[in-house]
Amino acid sequence: MSEPIHLIKTTEDLKTCISQLGSCNELAIDLEFDKNFYRFGFNLCLVQIFDGNDCYLIDPLSRKVDIEQLFSLLEDTSIQKVCFSFDEDLRLLHSLGCFPKNLYDLDTASRLLNYPALSLSNLLEEVLGVDTGSSSQQSNWYKRPLTNKQKQYAANDVLHLLDLKKVLMKQAGSNGVKKWIAEENREYDLLDYSRVSNNHILKEKDKKGLNEVEWYIYKKLVYWRHDLARKFNKPDFQIAGKNVLMNIAKNPVSVSDWQETKGIFKKAKTENYEKELKKLLDEALDEAKQQGFSQDEPANKPLSEEEYRKMMAEKRKISQMKKEFFQPIKKRIEESHGSEMASFILSNRIITEIITGTNGQLKNYKKELILGFADELQLDEAVISEFRNFGSLPVDFEVLRGECASCKFGQVARNVMWIWGTRHKRETPS
Repeated sequence: MSEPIHLIKTTEDLKTCISQLGSCNELAIDLEFDKNFYRFGFNLCLVQIFDGNDCYLIDPLSRKVDIEQLFSLLEDTSIQKVCFSFDEDLRLLHSLGCFPKNLYDLDTASRLLNYPALSLSNLLEEVLGVDTGSSSQQSNWYKRPLTNKQKQYAANDVLHLLDLKKVLMKQAGSNGVKKWIAEENREYDLLDYSRVSNNHILKEKDKKGLNEVEWYIYKKLVYWRHDLARKFNKPDFQIAGKNVLMNIAKNPVSVSDWQETKGIFKKAKTENYEKELKKLLDEALDEAKQQGFSQDEPANKPLSEEEYRKMMAEKRKISQMKKEFFQPIKKRIEESHGSEMASFILSNRIITEIITGTNGQLKNYKKELILGFADELQLDEAVISEFRNFGSLPVDFEVLRGECASCKFGQVARNVMWIWGTRHKRETPS
């Protein structure tokens, strides 16, 4: 690797680095992070930046580095930050109070150029013929000092991004999709993940096999484990496995075997934590009884016959709308731009979200593309008119009941939302 690599471990060096990078028009950027795998929470472990000549590996774990000094550079709108599949990275930076601007995501660009969904290493090999070697993505990025292999891997994530952008931009100019890529990238400037939780510790699927009381107890246990994980700076699963909590929820007396149970973090297998758990279980059982939860009713409520009938009717409407309106359009996009791009623009999930009104605001280029082919194919004029007016239906239920209630898209969305709302009223409180 000919490009110099600089490991930044002090704020003084970081300030010098920022001063040099501040005069650039574009930078390649990537992050290495850990999300509840080696330690508790969602944590930044390394920042890689390449300016075309030098590669900087900035160490936010160094006590001598004030990583917030970097934020103004990332938020500078005059410098384009070239990245690859940056959504998760963006969530982390937003949680730290940093809101990068002027991003150019090469993953999005490649999809609009009809490349399949590829990893960065595979895309580099496909487009540039560059082999970056084996991956270290699952490395423990907390470990210091970083190994040479880790440094090489981290650097490879940014060293080829600027060259890759040049090639893809040239292809985008030839294919006429430059403006589409730009519109996709502008969306990043509008996102705000700062209030989005990055710790989803409860999952609906875990209700399966539990009754209402057991689910209530299980939730209490999960939150207790989460607090303990924070205290020990360990991922939740390393404190106690899900199967351990499930077993206790179903059989509370089994907590007496806490100190002998396998799959529990050693420092948590103490008499004090066992007593704490017993108290928690007694209180949870009393609360569940007071709130009227049943040991005979499943936590995951099945649909009633009427709800099931309505749901199936709406599924048929959605299926019909896909078949009659969206699938012919998707086929024309495939013929015109390729199957991979068509799947990116109108995947089955996106089509369903558009129909049910859960897609948010559809991007202008997608709306124009869909409407253009709809007119060309002479599809249902009423649906075209409706789509032209709304593009994508608002998610807010009150709006659905109002201005969209009379239209075909709105009626489907309104009924689906009604089923969703009714079902959740019948579920046990969260």
